[in-house]
Amino acid sequence: QQQLRGGPQRIRAKFVDLAGSDAQLLIELRRAAVDDRADAVVIGSPFAYDETFASALAVARLPILLTLPAPDPASRPGGGWAFALAPTYTDLARAAVTDATQRGVLLPVLLASDESPPAIAERLALAGELEQRGLIAPTVVTVTAQDAATRVRAGAAFARSAFFTGPAATYLDATRSLAAAGLTPRIYLSYLMESGDAAALREGADLATWPGSRNLAAVSTAPTSPERAAFLQGFSARHGAASTPAATAYDALALIDAAAASVGGTPDRMRLRDRLEATTFAGITTRYAFTAARHAGFDTVDLVYLRWSVGARVGFALAPEPAPKEER
Repeated sequence: QQQLRGGPQRIRAKFVDLAGSDAQLLIELRRAAVDDRADAVVIGSPFAYDETFASALAVARLPILLTLPAPDPASRPGGGWAFALAPTYTDLARAAVTDATQRGVLLPVLLASDESPPAIAERLALAGELEQRGLIAPTVVTVTAQDAATRVRAGAAFARSAFFTGPAATYLDATRSLAAAGLTPRIYLSYLMESGDAAALREGADLATWPGSRNLAAVSTAPTSPERAAFLQGFSARHGAASTPAATAYDALALIDAAAASVGGTPDRMRLRDRLEATTFAGITTRYAFTAARHAGFDTVDLVYLRWSVGARVGFALAPEPAPKEER
């Protein structure tokens, strides 16, 4: 890793595979707090931010950085120890409905969910946003990766937009099959999109879009700082196009390093938490800003819709801007 200011980061990190298990997450969180006496924890896998997790935060009492979408931790019990680096589910739902409305494709809408923790959170946020705008939330089509293609086909025949909630991998076959069948709803995939899944869309790439950071749309925009340029170049050389979640994971380590350096000496957990809470930090993904009242630091000015470019340059690109329209 490399500091955004330049120079090597000296962070001792232990990486743990949670195997998609919320129970394992709680076990590892306790182990980090008690056995390993970690200064901070970064969580980069989807999980259910529920009362059980909130209680675990309150007990662990060490800074927790969340790199994937979550509710604002400050609004939850124990959330004073957690910091969300991605947009909240509410932010994402508002952006999705606004984008579909501006394109004139919001209704009729198809809503699919694989009922994983992030899918449930995404669909509830979408339902809340639609209700706030005086619209009725659509019936949810529950799917798995194996049956998604067949289960969404009937609804996609009349839908102008399709919100596929949960990890994009669930919907790769479904998106490709809709494109092959000549069905063309605008497909909104999850913020959890990685480059491997985006590349696997193949013929479905023209239908699909997803939220991410404008600073990772390397095909469309030039890096706005030397640090971003260095990150994008280095990541691409090793792993291919950098996704928004990948860049956010890098930012999480840089945030911890910067906060620890500003505290001076050997930081204890409370001082590190207080420093993070007062931080404004220019990362790769966005400029993060936290306060005592808000622990969701992503600047939504950087939240845009992305697509996968398969032209002369392969990678993440900005989706075309919508022509302003009114939804009927």
